[in-house]
Amino acid sequence: MALHIRKIAIIGVGPRGGYAFERLILELTRKNNLTNIHISLFEQTGDFGNGQVYDLHQDATNWLNITERVLDLNGRELIETDLLTIKSFPSYKEWASKDYSKISKERPDTYPPRSKMGNFLSERLQSLLKPLVQSGITSLYQESVQEVKWLKNNKLVIHTDKVTHEGFDEILLTIGHQPTILSKQIKKWENFVSSEKNIHLFKSPYPISSFLQNKNLNELSTIGIRGFGLAMIDVARAIANKFGEFVTINDMSKICEFKAKQPIKNLLIPFSLDGLPPVPKPLNAGIDNWFAPSKKSLAAFKKQIGDKKVQKAAQSPQFLIDAFVTIASTIYNNLPNAIKTFRTKEIENVIDLWLKNQTYEHQLLYSTKQSAEASMRDYVAMATGEKSFSLDFCVGQVWRHCQPSLYKTLSFNECSDKVFAEIIALDESTKRYSYGPPVESIQQLLALSKIGILNLDFVKNPDIKLTHDGWNFNKEKKSINANLMIDSVLDSPKIKAVQSTLVQHLLSDNIMQAVHNDLGIETDENGYLISDDIHKKIPIALLGRLAKGTIIGVDAILECFGERPEQWALQAAKHHENFLKKNSN
Repeated sequence: MALHIRKIAIIGVGPRGGYAFERLILELTRKNNLTNIHISLFEQTGDFGNGQVYDLHQDATNWLNITERVLDLNGRELIETDLLTIKSFPSYKEWASKDYSKISKERPDTYPPRSKMGNFLSERLQSLLKPLVQSGITSLYQESVQEVKWLKNNKLVIHTDKVTHEGFDEILLTIGHQPTILSKQIKKWENFVSSEKNIHLFKSPYPISSFLQNKNLNELSTIGIRGFGLAMIDVARAIANKFGEFVTINDMSKICEFKAKQPIKNLLIPFSLDGLPPVPKPLNAGIDNWFAPSKKSLAAFKKQIGDKKVQKAAQSPQFLIDAFVTIASTIYNNLPNAIKTFRTKEIENVIDLWLKNQTYEHQLLYSTKQSAEASMRDYVAMATGEKSFSLDFCVGQVWRHCQPSLYKTLSFNECSDKVFAEIIALDESTKRYSYGPPVESIQQLLALSKIGILNLDFVKNPDIKLTHDGWNFNKEKKSINANLMIDSVLDSPKIKAVQSTLVQHLLSDNIMQAVHNDLGIETDENGYLISDDIHKKIPIALLGRLAKGTIIGVDAILECFGERPEQWALQAAKHHENFLKKNSN
């Protein structure tokens, strides 16, 4: 008797979904189980493999925030089965012709445009898809999934904006960023602009083209940018390039000038609650290595924070802070360019207090009371090794080096939901440093500020009134009007704020459950949703940012190619192996 076909769907085929699919194919072929299976891939953008974030046609001003030096995305091995042969695919560094064994540690790190990574991801998945689609194993659907239904016969149904797909045995959700409830401020602004002709609000920084092509964006515009982080830099760089170009003066320090086509003032007005700028990463491998913990200290760190008894007893993230403080203070004491007048115990105490409250002031810390421009200049000087390192700069870089160990060890921990939420909040609080931009990005902001195109007078929590002329900014007796506003603040993955109909249906059907009010969905170590009934196994898995709360550190491209997709693929392949055995008896 012929076997039935087992049907799997992957919803959301960006970098994470594409890699999960690749790993599933690899696991199936290793046991020659690529039979009696059909895998449907749903990606509403049609950009299979790269998704919206790594869109191939986006503006070149959108840069990756991770240096190519650490982009260790391994290649794919040759696949040979009785049914088909699929060629191998190179690692990112091989694909990009980057051999870091031959590149000087003193050479500034490179941060490619996101479209370049998109090309790598697209080519990689397409090289896998072509033979699988031709053989009938895989089907592609450029459709928006609206709802997933779990039927009593344990089958799954997918409703899209075009059609209904039935009879699935298992589904993987890798849906990335989802629309969320608008903040009160944005709602108010949305209502305001609805009755104004020459005033425009852009509720997202992406795609960049949405505001670059607006007829009211010209040399006379004044543009408010809500947020002072990485997306703001993409926005500012793109708009500036419309009116001139950046010219690098020094290739090593990345100092640059902006050559405007015509005199322009007060074009860009960024602002945020704290007004603190993002902190640049070290310029090159040589400087960055000063902040890298030894293998021995990282092993001790993982052992200390990985103790299940300690996790279970924890009332706060203090156990994590204690483990980290030892590493960070040791590294700070060994820096060639640091203040050496304080004893280790005092340095450790300052690190502890600063991690809990980054407004804490101390001689070892860079003051948050400095102006944004002075802060950017001084942090650039630290990142290029030209100025003594403040302790906060050191801590931020060491935290970045510890993050992979932290993410691996503290995902699926024994901490209470409350403590884990606090750990995630602690990690988020370091991201001004650990997720900082390239030195060149900050040098560009300084170049724009120098000639008055970027106005930093209102950067810290200005008073904003709505008038017929637009948004009226007021700060310390200074005032300016903006006729365009761009919200560059990206939403955090609070599951209860997500507006996606797909997610809302899964929550209302009690298929998903939130870990914590401020976090995401509960999953097991293989990514499968956890039911409140221990005897009930849900045939739906979730990987990515909406699982934040069970796992930590989900957004980075390296995490998209990490253990979580591999673990899911291994388990999904086992499910299919069991299916084949059961049906062959």
